[in-house]
Amino acid sequence: MSFTPQKEGDLVAALKTIDDVLAHFQVVGDLAREARTKLAAYQEQPPSEQRRAIRSEPVTSLLDGVNAGFLTPRPAVRLTRRQQQVLELLVQGVSNRRIGRTLHITEQTVKAHLHMIYRKLGATDRTEAVVIALRSSLVPEHLLGGRPAPPPSEAAS
Repeated sequence: MSFTPQKEGDLVAALKTIDDVLAHFQVVGDLAREARTKLAAYQEQPPSEQRRAIRSEPVTSLLDGVNAGFLTPRPAVRLTRRQQQVLELLVQGVSNRRIGRTLHITEQTVKAHLHMIYRKLGATDRTEAVVIALRSSLVPEHLLGGRPAPPPSEAAS
């Protein structure tokens, strides 16, 4: 399925919506990881200690984590030059095979670069990596939609 915006504003609005949804999923994922960690710790305790620990932990502490997740800025991401090139092609919607051909590397190497990019960005897939990259201004906006970069004279004005 392809999305063809009627106006550039439609694309911006769609990206904002996707960004908001992914931010919510990120918070839910963080909560799930925290709950999984706590559950593993509880399982190592005797049953009487498990009940006491569960009752003593206020639910509000988890909710504070949810609210903080929206306010905490992401740390600066440092990508290698090659990872940056791969990310810029990824934002343009280029396939792994095409990225490899463009950069003269194997598809397996592209996957390795993507794996590291996902880890550095805290993303779980291509879409989330693109949204994070755009939100964090890691790639120039002119790459979105495959438009060529503006000439230097236009960019300076």
